[in-house]
Amino acid sequence: MKGTVAARRYAKALVDLATRDGKVAETGEELRVHRDLFSADANLKFMLLNPSLDQEAKTRVVTAILDRTQPSPLVRNFLLLLLKNDRLRVLDAIEARYDRLADEHLGRITAQVITAIELEDDQYASIEQKVAAVTQKTVMLEKEIDPSILGGVIVKIDYTVLDGSLRGRMQRLRRELVGG
Repeated sequence: MKGTVAARRYAKALVDLATRDGKVAETGEELRVHRDLFSADANLKFMLLNPSLDQEAKTRVVTAILDRTQPSPLVRNFLLLLLKNDRLRVLDAIEARYDRLADEHLGRITAQVITAIELEDDQYASIEQKVAAVTQKTVMLEKEIDPSILGGVIVKIDYTVLDGSLRGRMQRLRRELVGG
């Protein structure tokens, strides 16, 4: 993917600077807000990404936006640097990479919980506590309902899948019966 290496470098540099300032979470939120803002208006996005348009005009527009939104000096300077270096086109990738690095730095992990039906809050809390105990990290749950799993629960953490679904159990039993 084009710009991936640059996105990693910019995200790493921003995390390092945010860590120095003790504002990793706040910086990530400001970055997300501005990414959404720059992507929301098709005309603005076209103008910012169009290489044939004058750099000075783009800078005036972005500066006017930043004057209204009042981001921290770190985020303001970072966005202006991206504009200057023609890297706003990889802002989505930078923000995604920043989120992963920030989660790692802050000891957070996202666990996707897939169930056949909506669980009670205390059941989700129990899953969250168990994942936190195993990973030793603060857990953020993403809940998903998928009736095709029939029952039970599937928990996905990064590249690890814990399949406790009825469908998964049936598939394992079938493999055992066919294979043995």
